[in-house]
Amino acid sequence: MAAKIDALFKLSMIASLLLAASGVGYYYAVYLPGRDAQLDGERALEKTRAYAQKRAAQMQLASEQRELELRRSVEKAAAESRYQTCLNSASAAHDASWAAECKRIAEKVIGDHAACLSKSKLSQGYCDAAYRMRDGSPNCTLPLAISTELDGGLNKARKHCLQERQAALE
Repeated sequence: MAAKIDALFKLSMIASLLLAASGVGYYYAVYLPGRDAQLDGERALEKTRAYAQKRAAQMQLASEQRELELRRSVEKAAAESRYQTCLNSASAAHDASWAAECKRIAEKVIGDHAACLSKSKLSQGYCDAAYRMRDGSPNCTLPLAISTELDGGLNKARKHCLQERQAALE
C-alpha cells in the first residue's frame, strides 16, 4: 500500500506541477501578449492624439501669423495711403499759396501803377518803368524771401507727413 500512496503522491505532485506550469504558461503565452498588445494600441492611440493636438496647435499658430501679417499689410497700406494723401494735401496747399502770392503781388503792382498814373507830376513812362507789370499766373516767379518761406512750409509739411507715417508703421 505504501507503493500505492507513493504512486498517488507522485501522480498528485505531477498533476499539481502540470497545473502550476499550465498557469504560468497561460500567463506568459496568452495573458501578457494580449495585455502588451492592448497597451501598445493605447500608446499608439495616445501618440496619435498628441500628434493631432500638436498639429492643430501648429495650424492655429500659422493661421494667427497669417492673420497678423495680413493685418500688418493692411495697416501699412493704409499708412502709405494716408502718407500720399498728406503729401498731396501739402503740395496742393503750397501751390495754392504760391498762386495767391502771385496774384496778390500782380494786383499790388497794378494798383501802385494806377496810383502812379493818377499823380499828375509823374509821366507814364516813369510809372511803366517803376511799376513793371508782373505775371499773376500760378506759375510766376516770386521774390526770394516769399518763395523761400513757401518752400520751407512745404518741407515742414512733408516732414510732418513722414513723421505721421513712421509713427503709424511702428
